[in-house]
Amino acid sequence: SPSAFVPVTDACCPWHTGSAWCNFRSAFRRATGHESTAPYESLDATAALRLFSAPKYATAIFRLIYCTLSCTGALILFRSADFWPIYVGGKPTSSTKNCWDLSGTIAIGSLDSDFDHMNVALRFFFLAQASYQVHSLFFHIVSMILLLTYGRKKDGAIVSMKSSMRSYLRPLVEHFITLCLIFGAYIFSGLRRLGAVVMFTLEFSSIFLQILQICINSPDNSILRRPRVISVVHRYVVLPIFIYCRFLVFPKFWYSAAFESEEWLDQIEKAFMPGSALVLYIFFNGLIMLIFGLNLVFFRRLLFHPLLNEMASQKMNVSRSRSFCQ
Repeated sequence: SPSAFVPVTDACCPWHTGSAWCNFRSAFRRATGHESTAPYESLDATAALRLFSAPKYATAIFRLIYCTLSCTGALILFRSADFWPIYVGGKPTSSTKNCWDLSGTIAIGSLDSDFDHMNVALRFFFLAQASYQVHSLFFHIVSMILLLTYGRKKDGAIVSMKSSMRSYLRPLVEHFITLCLIFGAYIFSGLRRLGAVVMFTLEFSSIFLQILQICINSPDNSILRRPRVISVVHRYVVLPIFIYCRFLVFPKFWYSAAFESEEWLDQIEKAFMPGSALVLYIFFNGLIMLIFGLNLVFFRRLLFHPLLNEMASQKMNVSRSRSFCQ
């Protein structure tokens, strides 16, 4: 029960609304990983760490299920389309150049030409993507608000504020940029097709990132928690797929948006006011470059993950101890 970890006193409830509110607040904070460290002073470091791993484990499972279903659905719907390239599971003759068919402009009235009969499927795909991104964005916003509101000790110092805010700020920025890309790309039929390929590529690599998170935050007695399993998943599965999707395939989409869309942008310029094509070009290519920059940040963290570094250090210390004993 919540009272087993958090003593119910008037001091823990700033509004003096009673023990029911204290219990609910403590349970909610603990479920989202925001419980103050003070109630866990009686626990050893390992027990406290495992307690905080539970919400991360559950979140990783949810994201794994979503990304798997999303990528599977995208392959079923679009792998035979002319704009779905071979390096993401499409046909050998498909190319991102086909995203920029001049018969499709914007999704207003008759100007949105369904030149490849994919508009209906793309709209449902974008709706699902937007729903997930909005859900994740508000989850991080609410979590940061709870951290700011309740993450304090009795002396008023914020508990783990720097590290906690950083852990939420990076995905918060990523979700916000992705939402801007989704809403903007949905309006234009050409960008809608390229955006679907981009989101599939990012989510395909996310599948294996979530598998790594599940392994790291699994229960201690689970086979997934073994250091050798985590090391193999990290080195031989997650890193290669991350590099392929986000550093080899992803730049091809930037090239398509930057160079293959030239004639399409000329059409947009004629349909709207002068300079509108330049605004779109800067906006969408800027978002793509921001996502690529975030990929570099995520890759650095993936290479120097604290737990993986700790596991490597422990392994080295064990090897040195055995050598010393011999």
